[in-house]
Amino acid sequence: MSIELAKKIAWTVLLQKGNDFNQTRQQVKGFYARGRPICDKEMLDEVKALPPIHTMIHNHTMIPTFEDKFSHWIIDNMFNNIKGLESYQPDISQGATQSFDSFYIKHGHKKIKMFFGEYLYHIVVRQKLNMPYDFITSYDELQEGDALVISVPFCDTGNVDFDLDKIFKHCDTMNIPVLLDCAYFPIAYNIEIDLNYDCIDTVCFSLSKLFPIAHARVGMRYTKKGFEDGQRLHSNINYDNRISAGIGLHFINKFRSDHVVEKYIMAHKKFIKAFGLKPSNTILFADGDDTWIEYGRHDILKAYGLEDDWKQYHNRLCFTELYENLSIAEEVINVYN
Repeated sequence: MSIELAKKIAWTVLLQKGNDFNQTRQQVKGFYARGRPICDKEMLDEVKALPPIHTMIHNHTMIPTFEDKFSHWIIDNMFNNIKGLESYQPDISQGATQSFDSFYIKHGHKKIKMFFGEYLYHIVVRQKLNMPYDFITSYDELQEGDALVISVPFCDTGNVDFDLDKIFKHCDTMNIPVLLDCAYFPIAYNIEIDLNYDCIDTVCFSLSKLFPIAHARVGMRYTKKGFEDGQRLHSNINYDNRISAGIGLHFINKFRSDHVVEKYIMAHKKFIKAFGLKPSNTILFADGDDTWIEYGRHDILKAYGLEDDWKQYHNRLCFTELYENLSIAEEVINVYN
């Protein structure tokens, strides 16, 4: 009944958007797939209220203002706790992916290790550039000469699926640099991260999953104070993308880092219960058993040109469409439950 309820909601929403029967049938399978920010009226109104480009591109204080404001903004979160960020220096990043690429360059001689289910970008880049990488199932498989990439919350589930302190202690002992991808941090709850480890080389955040500004590529990278590279150089000489910084600054001035979680956390729990899903700490997601496999991420693997066995991934469902059509979704639940 749970999956049938989810299908009824998807059909109802898509038909009310004006799709015909054939269009709806084609789009239903993608209704809970992928992961994108919530484009509700409140957020879209802020996109329309963005300041004119010329006020951003000619503002010489835009980059340092955004970098300073972001650090305070990301820490001030009622649902999550991150310790030790003050020991790192911020640099604006074009999404999180620029930070990934900078990490690859710095540690190009090392083999990148990641847990199965990690963000697909890493796999694609390593394959296309013939750079070494491998999957692990436990942190004790990490060896000297490796570098670790790990998303917190984890990409495949939206949860913290590993004992981070044990991982970081092992990496400290083995001198293994770690990149923490915290793109989902502002759309998650009950997340605890301690950055006070020598092995943590890079911490990066993105606004692409929080606000409907993914194509502005707004992110932030943190590295240990005193570290210098090309990305840091651009920050030092104020030669970064002021437009993306201005867009990011507009949104973090308007909304707290926990705003979206606070707004939708009760709906998130309601949908998980109604569909009989495993909970996720990330409000966009929930985890389905094998009955939900048709809503899995096989289409994403195809889009990335990967031939991995998609059945090994979790059936991660995305609730974005439900939040954007909240009144319809709740009405259908009330009728059929």
